[in-house]
Amino acid sequence: MQSLGIYGRPRTNDKVIKAWQNGVSARNHRHSLTSIAYRNGRAELYSYDLKIGERTPAGVIVIADFTAPAKGFYSMTTSQHVNLAKYKTGNPVIMNRLVWECSPLSERKPF
Repeated sequence: MQSLGIYGRPRTNDKVIKAWQNGVSARNHRHSLTSIAYRNGRAELYSYDLKIGERTPAGVIVIADFTAPAKGFYSMTTSQHVNLAKYKTGNPVIMNRLVWECSPLSERKPF
C-alpha cells in the first residue's frame, strides 16, 4: 500500500489527530506524533514508532489503549497521545492493548 507521502509543515498534536481522523498525513514538530495516510482512505497514527491508531477506509477510528488505567502503559508521551486521540475523535473504537497486539490493525509501518 502506498502512502500519500508528504507530511507538510509540522502541526500541533490536536491538528495531527484531526488530520489522521480525516485521512491526511501529518506530523508534529518533534516527529513524536505522526499520521500516515494511504490512497484507499486508510490512515495510521503513530506515537514515536508505536502504532496507536487506525482509520479504516470506511472512516472508522480504532485506538489502541496504551495507557496505565487500561494496563497498557508504554510511556507518558504515548499515554498523552492516546488520550488526545480518544477525546478528540467523535466515537472511536477503543481496543485493549492485548487485543490490539493480536489484531491485524496493529501491524507496523510498511518501511
